[in-house]
Amino acid sequence: MKRVLIVSATFLPVLGGTQRQCWLLARELHRRGHEVVVLTRGGKDAPADELREGVAVRRTPALGPGHMQSIMWTLTAAAWLRHQGRRFEVLQCYQLLSPAHIGILGRSGRQAVVVRPACSGPYGDVAEARRLPLTGIRRLLLQRADAFVTLTPAIEAELVEFGLGTVPCHRIPNGVDLMAFAPAADAERRALRARLGLPEDRVVCAFVGRLTPQKDPALLLEAWAIGHWPQAHLVLVGDGPLRPRLEASVTSGPTRGQVTFAGATADVASYLKAADLLVLPSLAEGMSNVILEAMACGLPIVATDLIGNREVMGGDGQAGRLVPPGDPAALAEAVGMLLRTPTLRDKLGGAARAMVAERFDIQRVVTQYLSLYAMLHS
Repeated sequence: MKRVLIVSATFLPVLGGTQRQCWLLARELHRRGHEVVVLTRGGKDAPADELREGVAVRRTPALGPGHMQSIMWTLTAAAWLRHQGRRFEVLQCYQLLSPAHIGILGRSGRQAVVVRPACSGPYGDVAEARRLPLTGIRRLLLQRADAFVTLTPAIEAELVEFGLGTVPCHRIPNGVDLMAFAPAADAERRALRARLGLPEDRVVCAFVGRLTPQKDPALLLEAWAIGHWPQAHLVLVGDGPLRPRLEASVTSGPTRGQVTFAGATADVASYLKAADLLVLPSLAEGMSNVILEAMACGLPIVATDLIGNREVMGGDGQAGRLVPPGDPAALAEAVGMLLRTPTLRDKLGGAARAMVAERFDIQRVVTQYLSLYAMLHS
């Protein structure tokens, strides 16, 4: 039995890709008989200690404004970890920032610190570490990690360029629960659309993600206006600071009546099962959870040609279409092709499900993590 501590700045009920990956890993490790504790930030509405399906969650205080809050959480969480002594064998830390610092500062003895950066590029972990104060100290701390789990070659290159090339990298992808995310039969899809308030007689295109500049939903609405597809309907699942401006932009013109803002939800699976395709025009991604989940539901994908998206989708034309970031005309052309061609949607969606089942099943991913943990303690 392994004793694993998973450190994440935020955790359920906060919704997001990192949180979902933490939960999938923690839950499956517990189901296989390993001891798992998740260490995360405290909040006014969350208990200090909680048990989720056998997984213990510990929240330590994060007080103060701005960056001070992260510093305080780092100190309180590292102190709690120090107090645990050698209880855990592996400290699995999500992101290069506070979680990694907690694992390194709080470990005792031969505990292995495994750090998984989330993303590369201007929104990635290395870029954030460069923007924040104490960059040099952060670099020195991170050089003491035992292993990085990386999603793409781009992340590995940034780690080396940041001065972390002495820490071994191990490529382990994100995973998806193939039971929770599976293709829906026609009757189930109709029932879901009725429950979710989506039109039954249109081709439903889904966007799932935070309404932030990184995900670029404004570009999607621009492409939707270019396409002018009366046979289609767009649902945006997620919330964020751009929502008021986005909602105002579709009150008139060619997109009027064609767009639904569903808000944030824990039930992403229902929206994906109700949809016919997924569109994700992000400017940066590590390895998109929602693309994996949509592929598991048998949906074709239209996404920006980022290295993480290409890694998951197998390149252009295998599970969908890849388009240049920031190009609304190219996005409109790719979406329009799938909207007009149901046989192509079915072909790409079937291939997408098969690709996910072969490479990204959470069972396979957790086995890879356990192999890494065993190697670090051999």
